[in-house]
Amino acid sequence: MLTRINFNEVNVMLIRDKSFYRMLFTIAIPITLQNLINVAVTIVDTLMLGRLGEVELSASALSNQLFFIYIVVNFGLSGGANILIAQYWGKGDVNSIHKIVGLMLKVCTAIAFVFTAIAMFFPRAFLSIFTADIAVIDAGEIYLRIMGLGYFFAGAMLCLVTTFRSVKTVNIAMWIYLVSFVVNIALNWLLIFGNLGFPALGIVGAAIATVVSRIVSFIIIIVYALKFDTKLKINKHIFACTDAMLTKDFIKTCTPVTVNELIWTIGTSMVAVIVGRLGTEVVAANSISSVVNQFVTVFIYGLSGSASVIIGNSIGEQDYDRTKRSTVTLFVCVASTAVIASVCTYLMRPFVVSMYNVSELTKSIAMDIMTVNAVMLVFQTMANVVHVGMLRAGGDAKFVLVNDVIFMWLITIPLGFVSAFVWGLPIVAVFYIIRMDEVLKVSTATYRLFSWKWINNLTR
Repeated sequence: MLTRINFNEVNVMLIRDKSFYRMLFTIAIPITLQNLINVAVTIVDTLMLGRLGEVELSASALSNQLFFIYIVVNFGLSGGANILIAQYWGKGDVNSIHKIVGLMLKVCTAIAFVFTAIAMFFPRAFLSIFTADIAVIDAGEIYLRIMGLGYFFAGAMLCLVTTFRSVKTVNIAMWIYLVSFVVNIALNWLLIFGNLGFPALGIVGAAIATVVSRIVSFIIIIVYALKFDTKLKINKHIFACTDAMLTKDFIKTCTPVTVNELIWTIGTSMVAVIVGRLGTEVVAANSISSVVNQFVTVFIYGLSGSASVIIGNSIGEQDYDRTKRSTVTLFVCVASTAVIASVCTYLMRPFVVSMYNVSELTKSIAMDIMTVNAVMLVFQTMANVVHVGMLRAGGDAKFVLVNDVIFMWLITIPLGFVSAFVWGLPIVAVFYIIRMDEVLKVSTATYRLFSWKWINNLTR
């Protein structure tokens, strides 16, 4: 029977078996490296396109807003499926996993069709939402049409990577992303600038390079799934797998996760609007601090992904005592890691700021923002891992959705606008306010976590 624990019992419940920590980091480290590679790809792409000029850089950035929305929807889809797959793997029911994967790929294909149609047939209309600059729209039109050809491959790749992660097969994703990174950068160098006799295609070359790298990644994951994987043994008949009850569970699980991801994304955009209206120096300073935050948070996502697999598998095994002990142990590990990451972020401030050739005012603001980020990193880490790695893994996606929406949309965003543009508070105060939801979410999520009401076995 699931009961509430007293925090005095934490020491008793901690898992001291080294194999647990070995498994935690065996899953977390490849996910972290995979995320680091993704960040590196974005940075290198930006640097290469930046050499072409502001028009090309702006065109690619605005065009990629469509892909960002698409991939967020797929994160919700694969994240919801991950909950079911991890639990069914714990139960040892591979047949049900096949049905879930088949359903996930069908939905992924339908979503890709819609977004590809927008990219192929309505690129100018989409770009016009973000800019009135005809030069940017002209450059972005052909770029977006080419990029649309790679949407399906990126979405299917994400779904399959998530599937393998749920059954503790994580290294393959890291190697695939590394190959994709090398292919993308090499083709960028050849096709953007016309090296080694290749035509200098500029922004078109960048789009081709990205699409080819995604196709290569998709081919590798498909070959691995069909020929080399020994756990799931996915076959070409996966699309034919159907089950009415599993479909119902799939929709019930994936819907709140997808809605959650979309609402969070829109909320993040609203926060960006607040920051963008605080002045050029603040925007530049925030960009500097964001780079550091990106690199620090990749390990957070690694821990979150690892926690999700561990918790989901134990629930599927119906070993609820193990689930509770794993939860307590993960909570302590994540809290400790968050404090260390926070201190490191704070100490890195002078070094990071000194790398940029910006005004003293911008440097001063960047130092202040990084201080805010360092403090809030503890709460950001805890909120992410507790929400995504634990509560969602236990099938409590609706609570996570409500917890996110209430604090972000009813408190942080309204207070952010008021504090910045009505009260005229100092920049540091505004940044603390727009990050306040992390503190509030952790409070309610932790209470929910140790009530144990979130542990739901979703398998049949």
